[in-house]
Amino acid sequence: MKVVFVEQPGALPEVPKTGRVAVVDVAFAAGENFETSTLPFIEGLGERLAIWIDHHEHPLGWSRFRGDPRFVLVPNREAHACPELVTPELVRRAGPVDLIYAHADFDGLLSAVKFLRGGVPPWPEADEDARAADSPGRGHSSSPRAQLISAALDYAQSELRTAQREALRQQIVEALVQGALPPALEERLRELARAQEEALAPVEDLAATAREEAGGVLVVRVEKALPRPVKKALLSRLEERAPIGVVIEGRAVTAATFREDIDLSRCDELTAGRSDYRFAQADDGGRAIVARLGQLVRMSP
Repeated sequence: MKVVFVEQPGALPEVPKTGRVAVVDVAFAAGENFETSTLPFIEGLGERLAIWIDHHEHPLGWSRFRGDPRFVLVPNREAHACPELVTPELVRRAGPVDLIYAHADFDGLLSAVKFLRGGVPPWPEADEDARAADSPGRGHSSSPRAQLISAALDYAQSELRTAQREALRQQIVEALVQGALPPALEERLRELARAQEEALAPVEDLAATAREEAGGVLVVRVEKALPRPVKKALLSRLEERAPIGVVIEGRAVTAATFREDIDLSRCDELTAGRSDYRFAQADDGGRAIVARLGQLVRMSP
């Protein structure tokens, strides 16, 4: 089985011409991209789609495929990361598979590895490590091994060229399927993790600029897009200090919460994401979104 990594749900690769396919941790694309990317991919595969396992809730798309046995769709509030859904039973149910499409992040990679291992995690705490990485602030703990791999992958995603980061992912997959990281690869991961730590240096200064623009909504505004790992770390800092953290980069608005009693999908203006992490484009500087998020905070228990 070959693993194909997907960096953006709205830009799926072309439908493979042959072979049965499993998809893990790949969200249905938001907005019109659902009709132009996700749906054509599903329809192009037809019966060659063995299984699609995901936890990024998509009300429109999920309702369309509810009841279809090929789809295992569990909201993030129930499955804090995707690997826990990749069980031996589901792998057996999927049957023979030639290609695995997986989200190009830590829990997506672990989902693919677990599928390749027949539903068995590469180390005992791997499912919990994935939850800690994909749903921070919800009481999960992360092992040193997971922190190393996750930091290296984040740096690779942000700073390495496409071919370099793809080669790294495939090396990690191959090693974890076998159950251990060879020394040379582990040292490479340590180098990348150290570089990632240096890349996150601006986070604290950015967090210091945060303002509470609505009750319980802490906002940082920047003019240009931040590197993805910086934004991710910045949102975590904001979520530690307030019920909802928001980063606004020009027109791009991203909101996140550690609180399970706050469902960000109830903010209609945030058109994509999960119940705890959503994003959209806004022409008003995000003011309407921030105001609506303030309402959600007031409505929470």
